[in-house]
Amino acid sequence: MGVQRRSPVRRVTAAAALALAAAVTAACGGAGAGPEDRVELRYTWWGSDDRAEITEEAVALFEQRHPNITVNTSYAAFSGYFERLATEVAGGNAPDVIQMDYAYLREYGDRGVLADLHEFDEDVLRTADITPLLASSGEIEGSMFALPMAQNTHAWAYNEQAWAETGVELPAEGWTWDELLQRSQELTEASGGETFGTTDFGWSWETFQVRLRQQDKDLYTEDNQLGFDRDDLTAYLELLDEFRSTEASTPANITSEIDGAVENSPLAQGTAFADFTWDSTAVSFFSVLPDGINLAPMPRIEGSDRVGQFAKPGMLISIAANSEHPEESAALVDFLLNDVEAGQILGTSRGMPVNTEVREAVGAELQGPDQLVYEYEEALADQLEEPPSAPPPGNSALKREWQRLNSVVGFGQLSIDDAVDQFLERAEQELAGG
Repeated sequence: MGVQRRSPVRRVTAAAALALAAAVTAACGGAGAGPEDRVELRYTWWGSDDRAEITEEAVALFEQRHPNITVNTSYAAFSGYFERLATEVAGGNAPDVIQMDYAYLREYGDRGVLADLHEFDEDVLRTADITPLLASSGEIEGSMFALPMAQNTHAWAYNEQAWAETGVELPAEGWTWDELLQRSQELTEASGGETFGTTDFGWSWETFQVRLRQQDKDLYTEDNQLGFDRDDLTAYLELLDEFRSTEASTPANITSEIDGAVENSPLAQGTAFADFTWDSTAVSFFSVLPDGINLAPMPRIEGSDRVGQFAKPGMLISIAANSEHPEESAALVDFLLNDVEAGQILGTSRGMPVNTEVREAVGAELQGPDQLVYEYEEALADQLEEPPSAPPPGNSALKREWQRLNSVVGFGQLSIDDAVDQFLERAEQELAGG
């Protein structure tokens, strides 16, 4: 359930921005603004209470800068966020400013829910300082449906102290899948079978994507069909099975309990030494693991120089196509992305800032877990690739099917060949529309 706070697209030009500024100036005058000058916006996002607290602080600063604008905010856990958003959209009550996820961008963009941000002039909604890797990440077939709020990338998070105490060699830049398998087996053995080397990464659709990209393939083609074949899928499921059968990774009864919450993950629970994660999420492990964690790049295929990782828009931000206040909505989006003071408040709560000036200012002040993530991304900067196009609408269903099949194979209830058949059949159904 969401938590709430306080109570047609047109070309938006610099002239409109000046009009907005004039309204702000009037509001700052002794008489204040009249009721007709007051504007209320709705801004919604997902995240934890900690993220909500600092987001509210940034919004309060925006309202201080724009006294005629009130921003009514609401947030929810990711698990229920898009169900709530779908209900609001269906009722014609979409928020003005919407935190958007890459997996849902194409769906909401194609349905006409989101404004084309190309309609706003650069003086109104500045994009020039967004890191080039992500500058076009919210664009689909010529329409800019969102802008990135933050950058993150894949990582292998591991309990460095617990790992080091076993004497097993630590992960490092350039390590391979074969080394992950061997070291995970050694870790499980060193713990007497109480802690597994790594979490079964079969729960992660994104890990499969990285391995595909290391082979110059991907989850999807440009025309929204599968970018891999039966042999690719079979080989990966066999790799996962090898990890489980040699006790290198968590068994199905542990993996099946993964719910996406950091505190419930095998790494946080102490049943695994390591886990795949997004680097922006890694910070949360420090609140549940007293000794903290460290981050390693994704393992590579033996003999390959391609890491397969890309800069992912950790979250995106959109404006509703039917917002009655597009200029003011754009002002809020511009502020959250490009204002240095706002960036210092938001920090790395959504990932690394995408505005290069803001990122530099934030990076200079980081400490502890946030500094770890910053330094991790800086070390990988030359190897990160541009993100793939936003996935097709069927991606969410295929991700759930992938996780289900990994679970039933892990429990020994289905053969790998049958799992491949079922997945390909489901993919054909989900992607039938192109």
